[in-house]
Amino acid sequence: MLVGMSAHSSPTGMASDRPMARAMAGQSAVPVGHAIDLAFFFPDESQARPDALIAETRRHMGGCIAAIEMAMRLRLEQAPDIAAALDRWPAPVAWSMVRAHPTLLGPDLLAHMQMRAGVTLMLRQFGQADFEQLDEGQGDLIPATDDPELGEALSALALAEGRWLALAGEDAPMKPDLPVEYFADLVWTVAACLNVVAQRTMLDGGEGSLVAFDRSGWALLRDHDEEACPIAQADRLVRQMGERADAPELLGALLGQRRFLLFAAVAARRLRMDSRQLVAMLVMGPVAHLASLCRALGGSAGDYRILLLALRPVRPFLSDAAIVAEAERYQGVSEQRADSVINVLRTSPDLRAKLDHFHAVTGT
Repeated sequence: MLVGMSAHSSPTGMASDRPMARAMAGQSAVPVGHAIDLAFFFPDESQARPDALIAETRRHMGGCIAAIEMAMRLRLEQAPDIAAALDRWPAPVAWSMVRAHPTLLGPDLLAHMQMRAGVTLMLRQFGQADFEQLDEGQGDLIPATDDPELGEALSALALAEGRWLALAGEDAPMKPDLPVEYFADLVWTVAACLNVVAQRTMLDGGEGSLVAFDRSGWALLRDHDEEACPIAQADRLVRQMGERADAPELLGALLGQRRFLLFAAVAARRLRMDSRQLVAMLVMGPVAHLASLCRALGGSAGDYRILLLALRPVRPFLSDAAIVAEAERYQGVSEQRADSVINVLRTSPDLRAKLDHFHAVTGT
């Protein structure tokens, strides 16, 4: 069993300087590791402003919750008594309730939001691709001007990235372009928050409100389009490229131009991995996994240095000295070892988490 393969390890990747007292106070209903993460992402208001990654994660979480609340309130207009009760609470309420009770958020959802935030920070630092000026080596590889479908896919990717890059506060609605399992998680979280609020002001105590919230939640789930996500849009573009996505020089061109999501989509295609998993590994995975990834893709030590440089916005510990040291260690990563790591990463994360748990409790 390879070390560090748990799907539920800390998304922050930090081993010290954690607010343990805050984490252990009143959060015993969740695993200790997740309670610690929640203490970082939802600190006491009196504490200093969180760092960029934490602030961006909260923006994505709060924005998606605000958008879902708006949509659910519209659905509930078909239930006048509930709508009237909610009208007494005109400001968005779900995000403030989640901030007060962060254990409503599961570890997988929190990790996914951190991954989205990491992608946003990288896009914000390096900028979006200028798809109208692909004349620096990439244009010949993605000839969008000659292929209307590719041009449409490139535009859709740019629009999706732009939604993530928009500057706004935590309460500003953000399109919840989430995988369906995380969208469903937030839908039922928002429904629970609004139901609690409605019951406080309904004359009959809102005894029949649960059915209306359940019906509205399922309606939102039926209308959900998870393909609007930038990661899904990058996948779509790579699929439409077909064999052109296998051009040997494409990965280097995308990495050199910091086309992060396209690089991840092409790499996932070549390694037969899920692109969401690969993006999460790039943003949050152990550095040793990055070395195996680069080696499995046939990357040189120079390519590995460029990869680490591109990941600096979400990995501030990668100083010049650290990158030089990692590049030297990269020389010792064999193709056989890299393939072994990638093979393990292709397996079910739930299976790996169960095995990690088994080995931890048995000491084997």
